[in-house]
Amino acid sequence: MEFLAQQTLNGLVLGSVYGLYGLGFGLVLANLKVFHVAHAAIFTWGAVFAWLLTSRAGLPMWIVLPVVAVASGLLNVATYFVVIRHLLRRRHTQLAAFISSLGALMFLDEVAAKVLGGVVERIPREAYSVHTLRLGGLQLNTLDITIVVLTAVLMLLLGWLLHRTEWGREARAVAFNREVAALLGTNVDRVSTGVFFLSGAMGGVAATLVAMAFNVISADLGSSYLVIAIAAMVVGGFGSVAGVALGGLVIGLASTYAVAYINTSYRDLVVFVFLLLFLVVRPSGLLKTSNDLDRV
Repeated sequence: MEFLAQQTLNGLVLGSVYGLYGLGFGLVLANLKVFHVAHAAIFTWGAVFAWLLTSRAGLPMWIVLPVVAVASGLLNVATYFVVIRHLLRRRHTQLAAFISSLGALMFLDEVAAKVLGGVVERIPREAYSVHTLRLGGLQLNTLDITIVVLTAVLMLLLGWLLHRTEWGREARAVAFNREVAALLGTNVDRVSTGVFFLSGAMGGVAATLVAMAFNVISADLGSSYLVIAIAAMVVGGFGSVAGVALGGLVIGLASTYAVAYINTSYRDLVVFVFLLLFLVVRPSGLLKTSNDLDRV
């Protein structure tokens, strides 16, 4: 029983990061109706930025995290302008943008491999301190607490931004109908730029937290968690902040139980089964009535 409780705790911690990663996909998909697969490369680069800033520049993690968020957000914005923006007025936009984004994923992953020297790197332990805590028979550390608190704060801020600001109202209008929003005076390009920045920033922070938790940084880091992020988005509900957060927790628990009780190699298989089940049985996700970007 104690082992189950420990694995549940671990799953909830990881699930919060998965939800943050999945939100990046969900924001872009809701805003442009484009599956921005290059978001996986932005995730990878978030971890690479963190490694460069800690191992090369010697910066502490409390400085690194906001810098990584900004750098990853700007990289995603650059990807939007170079890879996707010029395709929005063409026929078959979604397919063309997906193929273009897939090319960007391969290119950015290859550059990341060159920067990393083709090896797996690690964030220096001196960049952040970890202290172990015990709650009865459960083991928890300060990194776990940081992950949960930080992801919760970021999701709450995103929810506030989408529902309590003028930009959020414009973003939801663009997601509902891009052409009508433009006719009503909304600067749709500015809104999409903001969406890509937020998406990249959250992906970069999530990648840094994953790199800290597992201390592994590789050129395929984002791709290795791609199925998990998509599953969190599908299970929770497309475009719903609360839904994707909940979906992340569900997938985090499922993947953790798979590793603990079956085998590490079955993690993605279990997650994929969850993904297929929800696509067949409940394609709208757990919170089908809450669609933060599609609902105006």
